[in-house]
Amino acid sequence: MKKFFFKLSNFLIPVILIEISIFLLKDIVFKEKQLQNIFSTVGNKYYWINKINHNKKILLLGSSSVRYGLSCSILNQLSHDSLSFINLATDARDPIETYFILKQINLTGVKAAYFGLDPWIYTKRYYKYRNPYLYLDMSFLSSIKYSIEHDKTTFLKRYIAFFDFVFSTRGKSNDLIREIPTDYGSFKLKGKPKNFKESVDNWFETDRYGWSQLQFIYLQKIISFCKTKNIEFIPFLPPKRSDFTDIYKLKCKSIHKEFTDNLIKTNFTLNIFGKFNQLDKLGNYNLFVEAYHLNPLGQSVYSVIFYKMILPKKDVFNNQLLWSDMTYKKQ
Repeated sequence: MKKFFFKLSNFLIPVILIEISIFLLKDIVFKEKQLQNIFSTVGNKYYWINKINHNKKILLLGSSSVRYGLSCSILNQLSHDSLSFINLATDARDPIETYFILKQINLTGVKAAYFGLDPWIYTKRYYKYRNPYLYLDMSFLSSIKYSIEHDKTTFLKRYIAFFDFVFSTRGKSNDLIREIPTDYGSFKLKGKPKNFKESVDNWFETDRYGWSQLQFIYLQKIISFCKTKNIEFIPFLPPKRSDFTDIYKLKCKSIHKEFTDNLIKTNFTLNIFGKFNQLDKLGNYNLFVEAYHLNPLGQSVYSVIFYKMILPKKDVFNNQLLWSDMTYKKQ
């Protein structure tokens, strides 16, 4: 029995010391300078931007709904090449990574950045799809729950990230992607339409893990950074299929309010355009692979709609946060 407790203590004492250190050093762990080291190479895959010689570049930012939802080639054609659209979105991409990409790439000629807002991206529930370093943003108890429910390697990644912080082991990478992608970063998602039977509120689980305040903070940092570079920053809502929107309205009213409250707390005052149900009367089901990703036809249809919305008139803009028929006004 003594040997058992001796072995147990040899295991628990280091874990306790590491967890205490994570708790006490959290403010330092997530300083921008430290995160800049962690995300030091995220801009390498966009080195090809240097090959695009255009004095009016437009960046498309966000996650998969932007990556598959808009075609840069179609947008360029619609502008008669007076604009050069570049898609920097990818699956589950968050404001933190987006911020450091913007700081690392060549922004010469960039005039505007359009950022797709998907609220579940701002939850700790989505840390599974992030840089493992963000596991340090979770409490010990939340990490236990998360390791049971979502990622069995949570603690392994958490402690590797902590040692990465302590010893600054991350080095520079020279692996630069120089070739311009076929559609300037946009991709087509093919597949037959699938029924959507999920409960959207399960994507958030903010009652169990909470919102990631870091994401809201870095969204504001992106806005401020763009301002210093004279880049217009415009947020928009990528469309969703009607079955998704119906479930969202039914299940996510309180979550929606929490999300908009968090935006407002970080002094988010920008106009937002677009709605979740924007394509309901234009095809709806035949435009999506599933309820939240457009197929190639949907991408073509929405690219035309998007281009019309960003024309100088901007009559579709609104100072409210609109999600389908759900409206939340700043108090």
